[in-house]
Amino acid sequence: MPKLDKVLITGSSKGLGKSLAKYFFEKGHEIILHGTEEKTLKKIKLSMSSDSSIDYYACDLNNYQEILGLSEYAKSKKTNLLINNAGMHCANKDFLDLDINYINKIIDINLKAPILLTHSMIAFLNGIININSMSGIETKKLRSLYASTKWGLKGFSGCLKKEYDKINILDVYPSSIKTNSTIINGMEISYVVDSIYNNYYKNINELILDGRKENV
Repeated sequence: MPKLDKVLITGSSKGLGKSLAKYFFEKGHEIILHGTEEKTLKKIKLSMSSDSSIDYYACDLNNYQEILGLSEYAKSKKTNLLINNAGMHCANKDFLDLDINYINKIIDINLKAPILLTHSMIAFLNGIININSMSGIETKKLRSLYASTKWGLKGFSGCLKKEYDKINILDVYPSSIKTNSTIINGMEISYVVDSIYNNYYKNINELILDGRKENV
């Protein structure tokens, strides 16, 4: 039986990232959690396991030096699967109502951080899972910057697949997910994480999870 991948999951202190971390851990993988608050990450680790199979690293993905610190730490732990999950949600505002701070931050977190992490780690990786969005394959009003980052991630990942055909790269395009109790019209998170895991290990390179079709 081949050795299980060691996994870094960005944005794994809550939501989909946290559920992915739990799922991969239950499958026997070693995990590095990532978030901005060390106290939160430590609490999640201890709730899952007290041994060294779960580690964590707190940093700000707006900061290039901190991104490099995260990547160096992950490489020192022999991480070979990167899950680019961290992201800023859509502001749901007209383009002219978006201020420059929001514009810079959403580009940094949704697009630059996955690119920089991948650039630093790719020589060590067997695989990459990019958590994108339905906004990465469709356009709507009030999505100008959010969709720009997600289409950018789609293009980046698509080119990587042609340059690094020996690396398993999966792009995931989900619609709304029930990541908390306030989300009513969304896919069950258990279904989403199970689909991501199983499709990745089937060497699928694109996964569209459009839960809206269930209501058509």
